[in-house]
Order: sequence, then structure tokens, then C-alpha cells
Amino acid sequence: MLYRVVLVSEMVGANGRTPLSVAAILGASEYNNRRDRIASVILFHDGEAAQMLEGARVDLDRLIARQSRDGRHSRPRVVAQRPIDRRRLSEPVRLNVLTPDAAKAALGGRQLSSLAAEELEALLSSDALRGSRAA
Repeated sequence: MLYRVVLVSEMVGANGRTPLSVAAILGASEYNNRRDRIASVILFHDGEAAQMLEGARVDLDRLIARQSRDGRHSRPRVVAQRPIDRRRLSEPVRLNVLTPDAAKAALGGRQLSSLAAEELEALLSSDALRGSRAA
């Protein structure tokens, strides 16, 4: 059975804030997610990361446990989780980017961690965001 999990974490130091750190995170995610058949989208904004993950429950649990031990993430929190009939995501990892105007419109000055689960999932799924695939 497939599951969808949405989570938010604070990024430690420069992680998720510089092109080199984002590239490192996306590279590791691409490798691990392909191996574990997980599809994901990630969004970095103002020192936080929001992710939507889809895959088998056991693989998602292993990924979440790995992230909770990862020194680049602080205070990881599962915002939503539920079984799904089919995947919404097709890529092992996709980076969504908020332009300053899109961030203002979508967040209104709020942090990713302050969004309700439905808002966060809609934001991560939004075609209005500019997406680019890792690798």
C-alpha cells in the first residue's frame, strides 16, 4: 500500500540556503529515493524545508528515521500522513522554488511550519511553483 507523508524541518546552518548545500541534499535524495522507490518534492524557504513523500510505508518510515538523525535537519515534524490510491508525484526528488512574489502570495510572511497540512500539501503540489529535477 502506498502512503503520502508531508513533513517540515528546520535546516541547520547553511543547509538548504546555498546552491552547494541544496545540490548535496538533492543528490543524496535522488540516490536514496530511487533505491527505495520513493517519490518526493522538497521546498526550502527561510531556513525551513517542507517535503511531500510518497512510497511504501516501511520505506517512508526508514527515510524519516534517517532524517531525524541527519544533522542538517532540526525538529523534523510529520504534518500529515495517509494511505493513497495512486501517486501524485513521479520523480525521485523535485525541488520547488518560491520566487519572492510567489512566497509573498503563498505565505504572506508566514513560515512553512505555520501552515496547515492542507496548505502545505497544496503548496508542494502547486504547478505555480517553478520545479526543477535533481540530477
